[in-house]
Amino acid sequence: MTKRDTTLTKTKALDLLHRPGTRLVRLHAHDRTAGFYIWPDGGRVPTNIVQALLARNDIQPYDSGLLPGCPQSWAMNEWRKRRQE
Repeated sequence: MTKRDTTLTKTKALDLLHRPGTRLVRLHAHDRTAGFYIWPDGGRVPTNIVQALLARNDIQPYDSGLLPGCPQSWAMNEWRKRRQE
């Protein structure tokens, strides 16, 4: 059985982040490597693409993570809806 390559391009990552409920999250994989992933139904996002995504104004921290001020997930647009509620 071969391992499927789920590394995402910037375009694919942005397309997925436009879906409601989708997040960019920092996780540790089963092989003990840390990385960024689009969750759910996404894949791994390379570090250089993550830096470009986080530099955008429309992608904001979704929560504060385990430690205050250290976010571990980010969302696109949905944070605006939560602030209005």
